[in-house]
Amino acid sequence: MNEEYIKPKTMNPKWIVHWSTSSKKLEGIKQGKAIITKAQKLNELGLIEQVSDYTFKIKPIPGYNKTNYCVTNHNEYKCNCQFYNTISKLWEEPSCSHIQAVKFYLEIKQWNKGGTKC
Repeated sequence: MNEEYIKPKTMNPKWIVHWSTSSKKLEGIKQGKAIITKAQKLNELGLIEQVSDYTFKIKPIPGYNKTNYCVTNHNEYKCNCQFYNTISKLWEEPSCSHIQAVKFYLEIKQWNKGGTKC
């Protein structure tokens, strides 16, 4: 049976993982599921702040840590967190939960503007 999935009219952090092409790139990476889960949590808690067109401040999860992180995107995403600058640097496309949170944030924003391209 060939089922068609109906795209939701509005997107939220819980659903984005099922529609996001950026999360698909993390499948098969050992830490991929943990990155996606934390990125969803950062969005659910509203901890992503867009500072400029290319810069995002990621606030800490209360009770988890106290550090603000910075994600920039000038032709490629970069983060100042330790995971990004050590472990993920070995990957073809380095990433971390903060970068994925920004991607989810932007995908949700675009979706809810009426452009459902994820």
